Amino acid sequence: MYSLLKPGGKMICSDFHPFTKIQDSLGLEQPVLSYFSTEVFEGEMAHARFYEEEIRRQMPKCRYRKYTVSEIINSILGNGFCLKRFDEHPSWENKNLPGEFTAVAVKL
Repeated sequence: MYSLLKPGGKMICSDFHPFTKIQDSLGLEQPVLSYFSTEVFEGEMAHARFYEEEIRRQMPKCRYRKYTVSEIINSILGNGFCLKRFDEHPSWENKNLPGEFTAVAVKL
């Protein structure tokens, strides 16, 4: 993303919260791992479960590695961005658990 932006350009990254590593708080039917796991696993695209079964079966599998909050923040900072905001959002299934995050950063 850094190479795509001009100096002063804004990056907005919204993704699933790393908490989903230890609990399937979004109901995505993905494996539950140690929070600090660096394992790469194969699974369906995150939104595949919203499609009809026939279409779902035709979708290719993806390879995933779920990162920790510190890995996400440190990769933003370590690649020349200035982190402006990092917000956590509740899970769709349980509003008491984190489900997604949004990071806003500016290219220096």
